[in-house]
This record gives sequence, structure tokens and C-alpha cells, in this order.
Amino acid sequence: MAWPRLSLRARLFILTALALLPALAILLYNEVSLRRSREAEVQALALRFGQLAALEMQGVIEGIHGLLLAVARAPAVRSFDPALCRAYLDDVQAESPHLTTITVIDLQGTVRCRTEGIGQSRPLDDRPYFKQALATGGFVVGEYTVSRISGRRGLPLALPVRSGDGKTVGVVAAGLDLDWLGARLRQRDFARGSALTIADRNGVIIAREPLPERFIGTHIPEPFQRLVQASVPGTEEVLSQDGTRRVIGYIPPAATPTGLYISAGLSVDEAFRAIDQSARRGIALTIAGAVAALGAAWLFGRRFVTKPVVRLVRTIQAWRAGDREARSGMAADAGEIESVGAAVDGLMDEVAARQAERDRAEEHQRLLLHELNHRVKNTLATVQFIASQTLRTAGVPEQVRHVFDSRLAALARAHDLLTRENWEGADLGTVIAQAVEPFSSPAEDRVHGEGPDVRVSAQTALALAMAFQELATNAVKYGALSNEAGSVSITWASERRSGGGDRISIRWEERGGPLVHPPSRRGFGSRLLERALAQDLDGKVEIAFVSTGVICTVEALAA
Repeated sequence: MAWPRLSLRARLFILTALALLPALAILLYNEVSLRRSREAEVQALALRFGQLAALEMQGVIEGIHGLLLAVARAPAVRSFDPALCRAYLDDVQAESPHLTTITVIDLQGTVRCRTEGIGQSRPLDDRPYFKQALATGGFVVGEYTVSRISGRRGLPLALPVRSGDGKTVGVVAAGLDLDWLGARLRQRDFARGSALTIADRNGVIIAREPLPERFIGTHIPEPFQRLVQASVPGTEEVLSQDGTRRVIGYIPPAATPTGLYISAGLSVDEAFRAIDQSARRGIALTIAGAVAALGAAWLFGRRFVTKPVVRLVRTIQAWRAGDREARSGMAADAGEIESVGAAVDGLMDEVAARQAERDRAEEHQRLLLHELNHRVKNTLATVQFIASQTLRTAGVPEQVRHVFDSRLAALARAHDLLTRENWEGADLGTVIAQAVEPFSSPAEDRVHGEGPDVRVSAQTALALAMAFQELATNAVKYGALSNEAGSVSITWASERRSGGGDRISIRWEERGGPLVHPPSRRGFGSRLLERALAQDLDGKVEIAFVSTGVICTVEALAA
């Protein structure tokens, strides 16, 4: 896997970000913990509010129960005397503003007396609260009802009326005034966004804050009827009908003595407002801290990392460009990067010292080479003079002396070329050009050379110089350069070997000279080329005497 290329500053940014991760993790953990704790707290609080409302409603209902017990035992009520009964009920009504109407009904459902007068002869024997009171013989909390007589909405409550001998003779009923109940709810200290709902056993709402005018008399929606039908209190997060998301604590009718459904809801937004604000502040502070940390990392990286590294790189670049005096000037005890710079300076000092020593050695070597070359040239000149005098005294023909001199001259030129190259090798084209230079003037342009740039070793260069001098001498004496029309083509090529190094192939080809006949015997020149040259080159040399001109091919290692 290839890692992306990152600058030092980017790496510092990443390190800073990694250093910030624990803080972010702690912030997230605290936020989650706080929210979970707050959720549990809100659920408990909502359930507590619901229970308090249920207790309050239980107190109201029990108060009405006690009132109805007193009314049912009054002689004026038991006797169904219209005048006495109404007078008595009016007195009770005056002390009970939370009740709409108090009505006394006989066993046939006929209204025998009420606080607002008879005014209505239709029996009430079909009312559920009437039937239930007679059936159970006890106190009954009815269902949401609209009065047939007054048209007012209320929650009916009923209790059997018994005669002195304990027989049931009728029912006394009273309606809980829903407007009074709503006003009492509004006196409560509601938190912002909270809600309280009270419904009968069928889920019809009898009290609601806020928006009572919208909800009283309506059924709790079907998705929430399961809460009305539940057996035990509980909490749940819901989206209320008014569009507010709330956590509600609900008390189902089965869990209350009054048989009413009660739910208290707390707004989720309001409940978590402080936590959300704290979280936003924490996130803002974290972002500000991260920005400050990254900014500090950028400034710190620029001042204490990037600049020293750039200084070190520029020092190395200046050194590579040839400035041997370039140094970073860093102190080893100033820091890790500075210690690297000091180490690089020390390395440069050592390299410079070694380079100076090597330069002195190379200069001394050059002086020795020049001195050796001078002495070799003097030796060759002495050899040439001695040989010339000896050969002349011995009566050797001029032609033989000329061949000997030319061979010594070729050796001297190759020696000069290698001396200029410090005996590290030479360019093949230069070796060939110098070898044939005495035999072809630029004006005539009768010797043509063509091939790639190839470096050959000193030994190869000497051997090839002698070979081409020999070939050129023969060409002048017998071959293509012996007349005015002939020419010589020299071509070479190189090939990279699999084991390393180059292998060269050279072709000497003469054209336009006199008709060539193969020699009857091999002379010194041929033996020099085919044997000594092949041995020196660790290669192969072949000479072909074709009628059009001599062709010599050489294959050898370049080094």
C-alpha cells in the first residue's frame, strides 16, 4: 500500500487533529451521557406531573363524592318534595361552583328536582351514569356528556338515593363544570411547551392545556388509544396533536380510582434546551480550540519545523550545486531537526576534507601522468631515433623505416589521448579519428566514420589505435587510399549485454581501390591484427581480402 505524500505541515495538522480526538470523544461521551440522564429525568418528571394531576383529580372527585353522599341522605331529597328539595339543592349549588347542575332522579329516570328547575320532562333513564349507579349501587364517575336540559358540557357523577330502610329510591347526579376544571388547570405553573390532558374512560378529552377550545370533547387519536387502554402508568415520547414533540407521563383509567385518563407532557425541545445550548457552546468552543490549535500548529510548524527543514534542504541543494562552503549552521543541542542539520554539516565537512584530499591526490596523479607521458614520449622519440639510425646504418629500406615510424607515431597519439582522459578510457570515435588522421586530409574526405558514442577502456583504445593505424597504412600502400578514387568506410555499433557492459562491433571496408588479390602469406600486419589484437581485445578479428577491397571486422568488449 502506497502512503500519500504529505508535507511536514500537513503531518503536524494530522498530529494535532489526532491529539484533539480524545477531547472530541470526551465531549461526545459527556453529551450522550447528559442526554441519557436528562431523558431519564424528563421521563420521571413527566410521570410525576401526571401522578400529581391524577391525585388532584382524585381529590376533586372525592370531594364531589362526599357532597353527593350528604345530598343523598337529606330528607328533602329522599322525599322527592319539589320545593324543599330544590331549596336544599340551591343552597348546595351556591357552595359548589365547580358543579354545573345537581339533579335528583327517581327509579323511572324522571327528574324529580334539580337546581335549575324541572323544565324538561324527558326521562334520563338512558343515561349511562344513571344505569351504572343503579346497577352498582355505588358512586359512579360517568363519561363526557352534554346536558339535555342546559346544554352545558360536563363530567357526570352519580350516587344512589336510599330511603330510611335502605332501599334505593333514586339517583342524585351532579356535573363537574369543565370550564371550572379548565380554569383550575390554567392556575397551574406550566412549563413552556408542556401540556396536561384529562379524558374519560373512553378517551374523550374533558380538560386540556393548552388549547382547550380545540381539544375538549374530541377523542384521543387512535394511535394513542393504546395508552388509554393500558393497565399501568408509563412514559413515552410522542408527537402531540398540536405538533409539539413531548415526553408524556400517562396514567390510564385502570390505574386510577377515578377512572379518568391523565397525561402530562413536557416539551422535548424545552427539556433539552439547556443541554442543547451547552452542547452548542461546547462544539463552538471545541471548534474554536481546534482552529486555534491548528493555527498554532501551522505557525509552530512554519517557524520550528518547515523553516529548519527548508534551510537544511537549501544547504544540501547548494552543496550539490557546487558550493562546498554551504552549511546549515545548526546547533546539535537546539532540537532534533537542528541535530540532523548539525550532523549534515559534519558530514559535509568530512566529505569536503575527503574531497580536498582526493583533489590533491588527483592533482598529484595528473602531475605524475603528465610526467610519465612526457617521459614515455621522450622514450618513444629516443626509440624512434635509435631505431632510425640503426635501421639506416644496417641498410634497411626506407619503406620499412617509414612503417616502423608510423607505428610508433600511432602508439604515441593513442598514448596522448589516454593521458588526456587520465587513462580512464576514451571515446571510440575519437580513437578511430586520431588513428586515421595522418592518412586522410579533411579536404579529400576519403575516410568516413559513423557510429554511436561508445566509451572503451584504455587497453581497448591502444589496441584499436594500433589496428586502425595498421589498416590505414596498408590502405595507403596497397588498398583504397593508394589511388585517387578509393575510400574507406568505418562503421561501428554497440549492444548492451545481459550480464552488463557493452559489446562493440566494428567494420572497416575499402572501396574503389586497385583490384585486391589475397596475399600468398600473412605478413606482420595481418598477424598483428588477427592474433595480437584479438588477444588484447578479448574478441575476434577477421580480415577478408575481397576483390573490391579489404574488409576487416572486429568484435570486442568495450571495457
